[in-house]
Amino acid sequence: MRAQTESWWEQRINYDNSSNSYHVKHEQSELISTNIVLTIAAIEETEPTELPPLATTIDPDALDNLFTEDSSGHVTFSYTGYEITIHNDGSLEIVPSADVARQRSN
Repeated sequence: MRAQTESWWEQRINYDNSSNSYHVKHEQSELISTNIVLTIAAIEETEPTELPPLATTIDPDALDNLFTEDSSGHVTFSYTGYEITIHNDGSLEIVPSADVARQRSN
């Protein structure tokens, strides 16, 4: 799965150096919860199965059904050292905590 994740990373995740954040567009065919786990796994360069279950932090089914075409707003929560914001269009903004950012720079 790592090779698939790395390919996915290159095609889908954009890093913004000025805000120290990752941005991922949402494809309508994808579940938001799956998108979150794959993105964090790619950033961490690990297998998705090595991450703690998303359900230990937030209800994945609720996330997947949170926004509809006519929705507005966003949701923000923490998962594995990252602050994750899901916008009403399903796009993700992921900001590493200070500890994670320090570890990645070493």
